[in-house]
Amino acid sequence: MPTPTRSTIRPHTADTPRGTLRRRLLRWLGGLPFLPLGLAATALPAGAASLRPTPEDDIGPFYPLDWNGDIDADLTKLAGATGTTVEGTPLRVSGAVRDSAGKPVADAAVEIWQADARGRYRHPGVDPRTRDPAFQGFGRTMTDAQGRYSFLTILPGNYGTRPPHIHFRVAQPGRAEFVTQMYFRGNNREGNGYAPPEREALTVDIAAAKAGAPAAATFDIFLAAR
Repeated sequence: MPTPTRSTIRPHTADTPRGTLRRRLLRWLGGLPFLPLGLAATALPAGAASLRPTPEDDIGPFYPLDWNGDIDADLTKLAGATGTTVEGTPLRVSGAVRDSAGKPVADAAVEIWQADARGRYRHPGVDPRTRDPAFQGFGRTMTDAQGRYSFLTILPGNYGTRPPHIHFRVAQPGRAEFVTQMYFRGNNREGNGYAPPEREALTVDIAAAKAGAPAAATFDIFLAAR
């Protein structure tokens, strides 16, 4: 996978229709700032007119309860965590959100949350003494005009008997929220060896890290038509 490059898309001004949409969405999400993406352009897939929507998956018990503070798209640096370095293998997770016709879903909020390298979530239900104190645990960003998003995180550890996975939530005013989970090739089965049939569509390959860059995974999300 090529090294991500900074987006050159010009921000929308407040007096444009899309600028108005962005401001409404940010107010809806609590006034969060737009988070710039660092992602190269991706082409629409072949046969986009008949794309199958990405399968949904459980939201799980550890959806973040407090989205205040440090919730940006870099989960490897937690504001206020001094003198510590995040544990685990750095991982760039990126992709695009599109509808079932292949049209980009722009100005949508994409959230992720996951276990740290120890298999522990940043959540009130988890003893903070058992967590990696340097790991942000969850983050949010906005899709750009091409529906693209990007996060810098780490490869999650196993949570109990569950395989490593990253939770996703996509939200946009006027569209039903979408929740799913992303899994990793070669380690996507539950502890009893079972994986539901739709698991394969939620499984990604990891591209090995190159010099000076993290490992990378691409997870495109296709939403059902409104």
